Amino acid sequence: MAKRGPHTALGAAALSRRTRYGTGASGRMRKVLGRELVTELEALCGRPAAGTRDIAVDLASIAAAAALGTFAGHRWGPLLAAGYIGIRQRHLANLVHECVHSKLLADRRGNRVVGYVLTALLGEGFLPYRNSHVVHHAKLGSDEDPMFRSYLAGGIRAAGPTRRSFVLRVIARNAVWHLPKNAVRTLVTKAPDEAWRAFAGRAALWAGLVAVCWPLGLLPYFLLYWALPAVFVRPVVNWLTDLGNHAGVIENADPLLQTRGWSSHWLTRHLLGNHLDDMYHPIHHWCPQIPWRRLPEAAALAARSLDRWAETPWCSGYFFRRRATPDQPCVIEDIVARLNATAARVGTVRADGTAA
Repeated sequence: MAKRGPHTALGAAALSRRTRYGTGASGRMRKVLGRELVTELEALCGRPAAGTRDIAVDLASIAAAAALGTFAGHRWGPLLAAGYIGIRQRHLANLVHECVHSKLLADRRGNRVVGYVLTALLGEGFLPYRNSHVVHHAKLGSDEDPMFRSYLAGGIRAAGPTRRSFVLRVIARNAVWHLPKNAVRTLVTKAPDEAWRAFAGRAALWAGLVAVCWPLGLLPYFLLYWALPAVFVRPVVNWLTDLGNHAGVIENADPLLQTRGWSSHWLTRHLLGNHLDDMYHPIHHWCPQIPWRRLPEAAALAARSLDRWAETPWCSGYFFRRRATPDQPCVIEDIVARLNATAARVGTVRADGTAA
């Protein structure tokens, strides 16, 4: 076995004491943010220490909701519990997102293993999601961006000029049919970039859960408190948060203006903004390696040091404008206004005959 020299040992010791890590910011973004701000943000990128606790809290919350729903009985107790479980499944998906960026756990292998297990439980493949997310970050707003393509497939350009028409055409219509259909298709089919072994593994996991629940008489509970939320609730919550992240701003060429952040009262934060990546999405896209707990600190640093911070799309409230911040639009209001402004510009150009 080769012996480690003194320089190697010193290098390993220095690495173990390292307190600053890369932010993941692209070269273009580093120029926009400036060296001083990037250096400050690097200090927020230390090794994560609470990833397993985050997973345990989400799973325990799901178990507690199922128990309370069953105890409440009647009709609304189980249905409300199933709805809440779908929201907590979205929270687990946020933790998968942390795994994709290798910042939920301290080591890369641990992030990969946890990512595979959680996506299998949610009925998806980890590798397809990771590949899609990498393209999303690298090609944000282009025709190759999976998020932008999902907006187009969801009919965002035909949303209509009012908030009501947007909710009905883009949110409700997709929630009733397209989102559950795509969730079932993802669950039962192998994605083109998914290995057969990984697909067989998640299929075996679901089959094993059914096999365990069947003789114990727990299959109805598994269907109600896990499978149905994964098909009918979580995709809708995903769609809402995805719309809030980029809808109406994604085609902007300026990287500071392609992503929206938002704040709200505690209930909306808990339902739609848990684990903070969605609420502080501009910060995440600028510096993908900042763990979710440090995003508020990063936003405070950027607000203090970034000259163009006020230009960043930022909303208060999701469906409705908050009384505490009457001058800030809510997310849905901001999306509709920006889509209408874009449609008006395109219509003007076409009327002038300068574009087809």
